[in-house]
Amino acid sequence: MSPVQYLNSIAEKFGDHIALDDSEIAVSYSELAVAVHAMSVALANMNPVPGSTVAICAEYCHEYLVAVLATQAANKKLLPLSTHASQEELAEVINAAFPSTIIVDEKGSALIPCEEDFKIHFSQFPGLVYTYRDAEFPTPESFESFFEKAAEKADQA
Repeated sequence: MSPVQYLNSIAEKFGDHIALDDSEIAVSYSELAVAVHAMSVALANMNPVPGSTVAICAEYCHEYLVAVLATQAANKKLLPLSTHASQEELAEVINAAFPSTIIVDEKGSALIPCEEDFKIHFSQFPGLVYTYRDAEFPTPESFESFFEKAAEKADQA
């Protein structure tokens, strides 16, 4: 069972229980699962090719966890990058790995001077991880058809 499958299983059984909690945020298992699926759809939309590389250059936080799980859910390879590396070191790794997408926080964005089209900023998906207790969330199953359509689109290209 993959980590994402395990998360979905826990979300089905204990959806309203809190999965992540600190002084700033509380996220239930259901909300975490929805955030992971929504982010995986965004990754698939940016590049529908399975196995493509997604880099992440950010400090550890809730969004980091969502990005890691979403990368796995989207069937992508994860390339973690250190926010303590120099721009030259990061450029060397990025040029060698050639990721299709780079997920960044503010610090990571400042370290990686590339076109914004390649980046997904943590600031772009706060709604994916913040608690929306009264909102209606799409089910994980509703995203499956997106991946099927994305694969068909990639085959046609």
